[in-house]
Amino acid sequence: MKKLKLALLFISIIGCKQDPNTNKDATDILDKNENAILAINMNYVAGWKNMNEEQIMSLFEDNARIQPNSLKPIEGKENIRSFWFPKDSSITIINTFKTELLNLDIKDSLAITTHTTLLDWTYKKDTIQFGMIQNGINTTIYRKQEDSSWKIWRKMWTDIYSKRK
Repeated sequence: MKKLKLALLFISIIGCKQDPNTNKDATDILDKNENAILAINMNYVAGWKNMNEEQIMSLFEDNARIQPNSLKPIEGKENIRSFWFPKDSSITIINTFKTELLNLDIKDSLAITTHTTLLDWTYKKDTIQFGMIQNGINTTIYRKQEDSSWKIWRKMWTDIYSKRK
């Protein structure tokens, strides 16, 4: 009986050994998804630095939602566009925009990133002109699309430090 138990234990251990190619495939998929998420963030920051409305907006799902610090959530891509890019002759200039990744977590068809952010911007409209420096935390949730690409689904930020300049 003791030999039978040892044989069964040996067979179960061998049976649990994973195929190294399976792990490689899973790792390749994870790396591909991580790279896609990191590219979205890089394109988001570059879009703002270049004030490229189409580049920024192309990163969002149609039913995306943002929640700026101290404001109500803004729902829908067109409402987000109107908030960030109003057609009222105002000009926003991004002087500095830096992010540092704190965390990236992918769970099936959702990914979550958390970044520290430093944003220095200037606003001008008619005789009004002011600038802000904001240092904060940004959390973004990305959702995998039917074509396996990723888009921003939710984005919120909280200022740790904010100063008018």
